[in-house]
Amino acid sequence: MKNRLVIATLALATMTGVYSCKQEKKKETIKTVERNHEDHSSHEKKTRHKETAGSITFKDDKINNAYGHYIHVKTALVNTDAKEAKNGAGMLIKALAEVENGEKATDFAKKIEAADDVEKQRQAFSGLSGEFAKMVDGQIASGTVYKQYCPMAFDFEGGYWLSSEEEIRNPYFGDKMLDCGEVKERLN
Repeated sequence: MKNRLVIATLALATMTGVYSCKQEKKKETIKTVERNHEDHSSHEKKTRHKETAGSITFKDDKINNAYGHYIHVKTALVNTDAKEAKNGAGMLIKALAEVENGEKATDFAKKIEAADDVEKQRQAFSGLSGEFAKMVDGQIASGTVYKQYCPMAFDFEGGYWLSSEEEIRNPYFGDKMLDCGEVKERLN
């Protein structure tokens, strides 16, 4: 009887671990090339996660530029790097000044730039993501933008974000639940 109870407990624990979004992934260090947006030169940097907007092009070069900075902010939040999120938001604000109807997105980017707390940045990023989804819809010339969703974000209210890759890298939880979420829509 004890053996059956132990086996049942182990089976339940295994199933829970497999299906849980809370399962932690081991941290990887990936060598990446990060673009310096001010002088357009490149330098190598060690980081846990990197994403570029390189495989996606938009009909409007101004949106293309802004989306690259959006991805910069998203990657900083995936890496739970508040300082880098602030830097990316500053560059995004400048890029959005050139984008038609970018005012609401700019307001959210300013909140990210002003915040030192990564959780406050993540809250503002949720609004920024909603505005970017509207901005890029119908503007993609080539490639795919993935609209992704985590049901556990913001105390189970859920949160969306955009990604250049199908693989889930959650900006709302970072390393705590890196792969929690799903692709809800493919924009192309």
